[in-house]
Amino acid sequence: MLLFAMWFSLYSIRLHQAHLTYKADLGQMDHAIFNTSQGRILEQIQGNRVSSRLTDHVELIFIPASAVFWLWDDVRALLVLQAVCLALGAWPIYLIARRRLGAPWGGAILAMAYLLTPALEAAAVSDFHALPLAAPLIGWAIWAVERRRWAWFVLASLLLISVQEGMALLGATLGLYALFVAWLCPAVPGADGVAGPDAARRRGWSGASAGLGVFVVSLFWFWAATFLIIPHYAAQAYGLGQTPYAARYGALGGSFTDVLRSMFTQPAAVLRIVLEPLRLRYLFGLLAPTAFLALLGPELLLVSAPLLLANVLSSYPMQYSGELHYSAPLVSYITLASVIGLTRLLRWRSRARLNSNTIALATTLGASNSASPGAKESASAGRRRAETLLLGTVLLCAIGWQARAGFTPAGRGFWRQAPGGWPQITQHDQLLDRFSAQIPPAAPLSAATDLYPHLSHRPRIYQFSSLGEAAWAFVDVSGTTDMHPAAVRAQIRQLMAPAEGWGVVDAADGYILLAKGHGATQIPDAFYDFARAASAHPQYPLDVVFGDRVRLLGYDVVDDVRWRQTKLRTYWQALEPLPKGTTISVQMLSPDGAVADDTTTRPMPALLWYPPEQWRPGETVVAEGLPWYLPLQWAPVIEVSTPDGPLSPAVGPADTSAGRAIPVPDGRLRLTAWARHRGRLEPFTAPSDVAPTDARFVADGWSARLASYSAPAEIAPGATLPLTLHWEAGGPASRDYTLFLHLRDNAGAERAQGDSTPAWFTPLPTSSWREEPGGIWDAHALAIPADLPSGDYHLVLGWYAWETGKRLPVVDGQGNVIGDEVVLGPVTVDPREAAPADLCCLSAPECCASVE
Repeated sequence: MLLFAMWFSLYSIRLHQAHLTYKADLGQMDHAIFNTSQGRILEQIQGNRVSSRLTDHVELIFIPASAVFWLWDDVRALLVLQAVCLALGAWPIYLIARRRLGAPWGGAILAMAYLLTPALEAAAVSDFHALPLAAPLIGWAIWAVERRRWAWFVLASLLLISVQEGMALLGATLGLYALFVAWLCPAVPGADGVAGPDAARRRGWSGASAGLGVFVVSLFWFWAATFLIIPHYAAQAYGLGQTPYAARYGALGGSFTDVLRSMFTQPAAVLRIVLEPLRLRYLFGLLAPTAFLALLGPELLLVSAPLLLANVLSSYPMQYSGELHYSAPLVSYITLASVIGLTRLLRWRSRARLNSNTIALATTLGASNSASPGAKESASAGRRRAETLLLGTVLLCAIGWQARAGFTPAGRGFWRQAPGGWPQITQHDQLLDRFSAQIPPAAPLSAATDLYPHLSHRPRIYQFSSLGEAAWAFVDVSGTTDMHPAAVRAQIRQLMAPAEGWGVVDAADGYILLAKGHGATQIPDAFYDFARAASAHPQYPLDVVFGDRVRLLGYDVVDDVRWRQTKLRTYWQALEPLPKGTTISVQMLSPDGAVADDTTTRPMPALLWYPPEQWRPGETVVAEGLPWYLPLQWAPVIEVSTPDGPLSPAVGPADTSAGRAIPVPDGRLRLTAWARHRGRLEPFTAPSDVAPTDARFVADGWSARLASYSAPAEIAPGATLPLTLHWEAGGPASRDYTLFLHLRDNAGAERAQGDSTPAWFTPLPTSSWREEPGGIWDAHALAIPADLPSGDYHLVLGWYAWETGKRLPVVDGQGNVIGDEVVLGPVTVDPREAAPADLCCLSAPECCASVE
């Protein structure tokens, strides 16, 4: 417990210091809790208005939790509080397991399994939320039921329902659990301080009364919070009165009542949702760390049903991802259910073994010594062996699942949470202290989302670009702003306009601090340091000169494996002063030439603020794109232009031969192509799973032979069929021809069509083809209609002149014309071939393009 609390306190604080926490959710939680500690109960800011946390959730636990700021007036106190609360959830598990198993080491292993569960650890590294505070309260409530400590049970249950309105349903099921335990399993005289039968009966009635009371109070509180309090405050803040259930459970209904009705009247629909692969994987991940023993303790799984069903049936994928904070309370239930399952399994085994030994002894000795000490000792030794085996299995499963998805250095989740695992605090991050020290502590402030939680201990703080009553504004233009870079720049320029009256108090390395009514009217040169580097050490060095005026020194590929977001960081030098209007643009292109990302629509902040015309000759400029979801295969293509036209790149033979930089006929530069394989980026290579063919097209003294092709044999309706062609050409054509693709059914009817110019990441018109030793690669994509019936189809291609529509003939080896198109092969359309949606794809539709 101590190691858990220390590690996740340090790790979550490190994430915060590395600017990997944001307004949502650490900043807004911290602001409401800070205000509560100052007497402004659950007050927060929504947009430009003062509002309340009660617009979204009723988290009364934040009121006593706010006392932590009396000890340490810092947002990091919440991260420590959360880690400590999660760790404390192991203590009741240890006590219950030790008592049931009769061995401290057994309790320690179950407590360790709880602490090693990735779904619990995920809550500790996902900012701060209320739900993780419920984990120890659930454990203590069940411990109180086990020990018939009904006053403690009532206290733990009341604290639990104060965590969040949804926890009130857990309080209700815990009340029912206590009621049935007290009714069916009354206290035993002589145990737990029970003096005799009368005391046992009184203890039983006390338990039933406590359980019934908690049940009633919990249901009433759930109703009041969900249908009175939240709609009342939501109507004030948003102008609506609906509850969060409408957005999270749209597949089952638009209200809590509709969802509840659907669960009973549409069991088939509910079952279909539960059986979706990602939801089953979520359940598997919850049960696996304790070797699925929780399935033998179904009574506690049933008690957890409100939260378990809320997560599994949600239409919000993060809720059933096993990540973030949603599953932390479930880990307490599942671990305690595993304790019950383990003891139940041992009891069943002991009874079966004892009955077997009794029968054998009765047969041998005429039942004269059926309950001999030897039999009992044998049964006891057998139980110890079985217990050791089961506990060892639990420990191995917990360690194995920790390695698979945990957030300690031994777990894969740790290495996916931040680049390099342990978050790096850069000099840029450390510069924040200089600026925060200049902002008066109580001054109303507007801050960007990544700076918000560092400055939220004040009565009024708004998320930039909302200003409200703000007298100060603070933005890191090189960080996360949740705004389009051009909008950030326009907003800051507007504030600095004379009519607005804002001035620059300080600016450096991308940070800019503005104040209303005072400050400088110009941005100092130090602000642009975020776009400069003292020296260039790119991951992939290059030496490419554009028009003898600009040098590309290299680039980095920064990839977030977890969410498959990628960005390109390029290093530049101006060789001479550049004219106004000089631009650098980067496109990410798929093999068929489709644009996956473009800096003209998602500009690089460095080039917005520090355009090439301001560069000093010889200095190194770093331009970083915004992270984006790229397809399975892509390549960066760079263009440098002046008002007089594009600057042609001069590439050295070493870079060209290695494929690191390839000049494009239209004056652009293509960098190394990349492909995602098993989640990670690797240099792209031409497909090896090609089907040979020998189709020859001829026209006007030009010929092209299709030597092989690569295309999937099965495709789902609504998907895009990728086609890679390998040509051998005798040289350039006299004109540019267009390639057509048809998908035809067995009757010859055309069901899908796509016409396009040849491309290999960039356009490859036939007039530019050369007689290459390795041939010419060409990629196309054919959109399959979503309503196309399942069945077998044929993929057909050919060439034509777009001005006349006349097709190119196909000839045999002797030059005889044998047609004007080629049938490549059969393609089966089958809905079952749809790429499985993963968490990233469900969270962001753009991510679906990179599903393998």
